[in-house]
Amino acid sequence: MRPPARPHSEWIPLKQTGVLATALLLGALAAGCALAPAGPQAAAPTFPNPPTFTFPAAVPPGDSRRTLIVGGFERSYLLHVPAGVHARTPLPLVLVFHGHRMTAAEGLAETGFNDLADRHGFLAAYPEGTGPAGAQSFNAGLCCGSAEANRVDESEFVRLILADLNRSYAVDPARIYAAGFSNGAMLSYRLACEMADTFAAVAPVAGNLVFGPCRPEAGVSLIHIQGLSDASMPYADADLDADSDPAILSVEGGIAFWASVNGCPESPETDREGRVIRRNYPSCAGGTSVVLYSLEGVGHVWPADPVFPASQAIWDFFAAHPKPDKQP
Repeated sequence: MRPPARPHSEWIPLKQTGVLATALLLGALAAGCALAPAGPQAAAPTFPNPPTFTFPAAVPPGDSRRTLIVGGFERSYLLHVPAGVHARTPLPLVLVFHGHRMTAAEGLAETGFNDLADRHGFLAAYPEGTGPAGAQSFNAGLCCGSAEANRVDESEFVRLILADLNRSYAVDPARIYAAGFSNGAMLSYRLACEMADTFAAVAPVAGNLVFGPCRPEAGVSLIHIQGLSDASMPYADADLDADSDPAILSVEGGIAFWASVNGCPESPETDREGRVIRRNYPSCAGGTSVVLYSLEGVGHVWPADPVFPASQAIWDFFAAHPKPDKQP
């Protein structure tokens, strides 16, 4: 079972009037990411700390929690290794970032990427945010929580995750991807800005680009999935207050920005199937691509069947977009 849908919340634009306005924005975003009780549901899986392995021995198949020291502080991530993969065979990696007030285990349960990893033979990693229990977050720029307030270096955390994995497995440098929900979606955007040389593609779901200045060193393919009834995220520029921080882009603004970064055609292809509207920028520079799926009647959630199979769509996009300059 998946965790229940998050409740909607009103978008409160960021005014340039100091700490109070910033707190209002972060409060709105946090409310959109909070878990809402909705009756009986399956408990989130737990992951005991694994034994110490002698590298370069491979981490055994299955689920484990890995612990790292980042900037003098202990951080962790959940790792899923499919059965039958070989340690020295180059493997794709998908990093999945949870939303504000969620945990890595809840992100795992919500997205179902473990099942896709088993079917398609890739590593799935679920980084844990920082902060007090029940209020964990990632520093995505202007969001969220204590991670943003403490200026947590998430890029360094990701680099150390990659280094840790490469002690056990041959992570394919051409097929490293990031997906995220809400605050995690915002972080996936920031990683594309700051680690464009590392990520082949990113997949924000229900989140905006809230980091600036964004100056990627290379093109990064992008698939964005957004519910049109998501009241906690500004979809169009008209949804932003005139005095909002310029680092906050609407969904449409972020897509236009990334299409420009990737050297995409000026006019996208647009089509509709039921409640799903697809805006596609194919044939961008360097083999990159940008696509936006806008879902009518969908709020601040990670979409799934029967409305839209977000995780499968993301993996299909990732599989089609390796980083050309890092392929053998």
